[in-house]
Amino acid sequence: MWRDIVGLSFGALSERKLRSGLTILMVIIGATLITSIYGLNAGMQNFVNEQLSVLGANLLIVTPAPILMGQGPSDGSGSSVILNEQTVKTLKGISGVDTVVPIYSGGVKIVSHGTSRDVSIDGIDQRNLRAIYPTLSLEAGSLLQTADSIGIVLGSEVAHPSGRTTPFAVVGETVSLQFSYVEDTAQGQKAQTKTRVFQVKGILNAVGSTGVDSSAFITTSAANALFNKGGHYSGIYVITKDPNLNDQVEARIKKIYANNIGVISPKSLAATIQQLLGGFTGFISSVGAISLLVGAIGIVTTLYTSVMERTREIGLLKALGFRNEVIMLIFLSESALIGVLGGILGILGGIGGAQVLAQLFAFGPQSSIIPVILPSDVLTVFGLSILLSIGAGLYPAWRAASLDPIVALRKE
Repeated sequence: MWRDIVGLSFGALSERKLRSGLTILMVIIGATLITSIYGLNAGMQNFVNEQLSVLGANLLIVTPAPILMGQGPSDGSGSSVILNEQTVKTLKGISGVDTVVPIYSGGVKIVSHGTSRDVSIDGIDQRNLRAIYPTLSLEAGSLLQTADSIGIVLGSEVAHPSGRTTPFAVVGETVSLQFSYVEDTAQGQKAQTKTRVFQVKGILNAVGSTGVDSSAFITTSAANALFNKGGHYSGIYVITKDPNLNDQVEARIKKIYANNIGVISPKSLAATIQQLLGGFTGFISSVGAISLLVGAIGIVTTLYTSVMERTREIGLLKALGFRNEVIMLIFLSESALIGVLGGILGILGGIGGAQVLAQLFAFGPQSSIIPVILPSDVLTVFGLSILLSIGAGLYPAWRAASLDPIVALRKE
């Protein structure tokens, strides 16, 4: 019996190809949107976790002003703390703090063998790099001594750009850094470019974080001079004695500086990003759900019209002894088939759509987000497509089953 019911349903949909196709298309669009965003969301979560996993668990990042959502407005009419040697001394005096590592950061154009590219430069005491990035290791050369004013260490992606068969620079070669800035003069503001020559002393292995792989590192003194910082740090890494002390140290820092300073931990950063991803996912998923609901309305319209057009056929089936339950099953199977076809095609389309979205959210040639299509998400989308389709077919199916066979046979 079930084979006959499914056959009748396929035949009915085939007879109305355009109408059935448009109805299935509405289901496909909704399923595609939801599948794509689920895959991208899971991929972005993995990407964030991979990026943050390279940081030490007992690490806090101090910035001149709050940059995370939920930290509240700064006190003192938007004032922020200037990070300098006094800040470093204050942080070192906090109970539970093991090491304090200031850093200068800036963007430059790096030139080697006539080829240039934009990179981020970090000026840091490299004796503490492994405390900040526990998985960090050298491919060649060595890290810099504190007093080295001409050495530079290149991240993996800087030394070996994707798409090139030869390295950008190797250990022992010289590269030039060009830093552009605006200077106030008597004639007004004037664009200036400062150029400094450095020697490559080391190349890092890839660690899977754009903050390391796509950056280069020099000493703090060299960065202070290059970026005209005047002793004002871009940020400070605070390494605690134990990860369990992170919250205690963070609370103490905020108590000292109120809301005029930013304190970031990998845990809070991950939570903030997950919150943003959750809002983004919820919005797009709601769009997909609305599309599925529109598809459900289309199913109601399609099947109700089908009932009206097949009134005599329904009357004949009843006259041949088909029970009301069987008539309902015939029309419900039509709606279920629409859901099955729309769900399968939508999931396949969503897998491809997630790949497209991942390219739009790429953070670099070696750090593209890889969509993750979880079996649970696939089952959710497929089940939702079928349930909405069957739910939409209930009224038309009931309408068909409740027709009076005599009246139905007399209908022209």
